[in-house]
Amino acid sequence: MAHSYEKVGKTTGLIKVGRELSSGRRNAVSELRDLCSEVEDQGVINMVLDFSKVKLCPSVVFGNIIVLAKRLREKDGRVSIACPSSHVAKAARIIGLTNTVEMYDTVEEAVKDLN
Repeated sequence: MAHSYEKVGKTTGLIKVGRELSSGRRNAVSELRDLCSEVEDQGVINMVLDFSKVKLCPSVVFGNIIVLAKRLREKDGRVSIACPSSHVAKAARIIGLTNTVEMYDTVEEAVKDLN
């Protein structure tokens, strides 16, 4: 699996997104979506997505993040992106993702804000 999960608080999880996502490989995209759903099913309502290994991001991933953020918001939770590359951050701003999802320079900042 390209991505990994670590619980970092009672209801907060950290998903380390694999660099394979940058390639746009369909299975890397679906693995991330499925992992987020599995983590949510475990009762995690706050998720930090660590994008430190991701240089580019397929647009479908942004759509998946928006859907995830909406589901978690209904449970009083949130999604944050940590360590986005300049390309990812710019694309997120252009499509309006930053209206829904907070962006942080470090994983530590994102985890602290969600806990």
